[in-house]
Amino acid sequence: MEIQPMKTSLRVFIFFTVMALSVPCSLQARELSIDQVKQNVINLYKSAMEAQPAVSAKNFKKIIDGDSEFVLLDVRSEAEFNAAHLPGALNVERGRIEWVVPDIIKKTDRAIYVYCQDGRRSGFAAERLIQMGYTNTIHISDGFEGWVTAGYYVYNIHGEFILSTGGYYKREPMVGNISK
Repeated sequence: MEIQPMKTSLRVFIFFTVMALSVPCSLQARELSIDQVKQNVINLYKSAMEAQPAVSAKNFKKIIDGDSEFVLLDVRSEAEFNAAHLPGALNVERGRIEWVVPDIIKKTDRAIYVYCQDGRRSGFAAERLIQMGYTNTIHISDGFEGWVTAGYYVYNIHGEFILSTGGYYKREPMVGNISK
């Protein structure tokens, strides 16, 4: 009785199975320390900031006072926005940008200024808008805090007012333990 040679497809299957089983364990996902995760976030933020134009709150005030056309996006939470926001701002929370902005901003070359409380969320939001194809996106680097510190008016449903520096910063009490 004569043994027939293996078919090519069976040989390929065996070859890839042996290769897959012999991959070293070092290529498998490993758990990162919280310090490594924090450093990754810092690196992501630095990378995002290097790749986009930015303006300070004081320089943005000059833009508002001019006659330029632009959209101002506040990417803070709805509660933060309702408490106080810059004049003329639209509130689109950071986590909803990809789904909401294309429905409200139809011109991809429109000047879009993005701010949050201190510039961190808005930095990531501006990066995402640029990735989405909005070619004229500018990040307000010091955000709402920079605006308030400069002494400019803010708005809410009650009207126009000036906040004292730091007056916007109130922490809610923690419920439960999230540090574990």
